[in-house]
Amino acid sequence: MSQRVCVLAALLFVAAKVVCATTVTGTPHISVSDAQATVEWTTDVPCGTRAKVTPDAVVTEPSDKTSTTEHRVTVAGLQPRISYEITLGTARKWLTTQPLTRGSQTPPSSSPLPQKSARLATMKTRASWGNPSSLPDHYARHGADFGATSPEDYAQKASEFLQRARSEGLPTKLDRDGTLRIFDPKNGAFAAYNRNGTTKTFFKPGRPGYFERQPGRMIDLRQQ
Repeated sequence: MSQRVCVLAALLFVAAKVVCATTVTGTPHISVSDAQATVEWTTDVPCGTRAKVTPDAVVTEPSDKTSTTEHRVTVAGLQPRISYEITLGTARKWLTTQPLTRGSQTPPSSSPLPQKSARLATMKTRASWGNPSSLPDHYARHGADFGATSPEDYAQKASEFLQRARSEGLPTKLDRDGTLRIFDPKNGAFAAYNRNGTTKTFFKPGRPGYFERQPGRMIDLRQQ
């Protein structure tokens, strides 16, 4: 066999390998922003770059038609609430099909709403405490009296105690400055509240006659 024939056979073998053995290596990288997308992928041997989108969208392929193993196309005109697929290939054959989803099409996760609600609840709970800077200290000293798990939980329990006092008519004193002092003789809980209903303190004195010694006149909260 002549040298020329050997070279021709080698070239035909390489060409056949390029045509028949081309595969996508790894997972294509798809980046979607608003109504546009960029798709990048690699192949095991150099080849042309081709892509199509279903349903129709505008696909821009490289202007340089040189064979390469590094491929990149851009897609424009993606519409919301439509599921797209992009098929990647060479100049001769299609290789793989991948989902192509516009970012705004995916429904927003529901998790931010509970997180936001939790933050608002925390802010509201802390706001129910008259002096927020004193809340951690009060919680450290008295939170265990009520099984509170956090300063916010402790403040919430104090706020709920006031609401229960209003509905049940727990013993209450009203001072001249508008301070409310409430006592629950069943569990020994005592709380003081500012004129605006925010909490001053909440604890269990554990000493007989503590409430009786507090200033103020007795009132019925159910009539307030």
